[in-house]
Amino acid sequence: KKVDSRVRTLIENCAKKRERCMFVIVGDKGRDQVVNLHNILSRTVVKARPSVLWCYKKELYLSSHKKKRMKQVKKLMQRGLMDPEKEDPFSVFMASTQIRYCYYSETQNILGNTYGMCVLQDFEAISPNLLARTVETVEGGGIIIL
Repeated sequence: KKVDSRVRTLIENCAKKRERCMFVIVGDKGRDQVVNLHNILSRTVVKARPSVLWCYKKELYLSSHKKKRMKQVKKLMQRGLMDPEKEDPFSVFMASTQIRYCYYSETQNILGNTYGMCVLQDFEAISPNLLARTVETVEGGGIIIL
């Protein structure tokens, strides 16, 4: 699906003004929109592809370990949940982007680092301190996604 032009305009304006922008994505296919937003951000920002901080409470959709992720993708293909001919944009995103995975309980370890984008996966587990910690690691012109 094509992203609304207002979203693209918001990201471009925030990048110019060096302000962070925040999106709340609701639904099962939210992870696919993360890829679209990252592509828009990487086209808007002149420097290298923005790094991503991905925070979650318990479980990630796919493993953060590359070999385990390949096994999981193979299992999904065998079950028929993933089409091998069609390249999954999320898999390409996971392989080509520098992503730092972090449990919510370990967010104190990311302080002092800077990321271009932050994804906070499990909304119900976010506390005010956790939100402040993670949002402050995003550089000006970056994106925060809940």
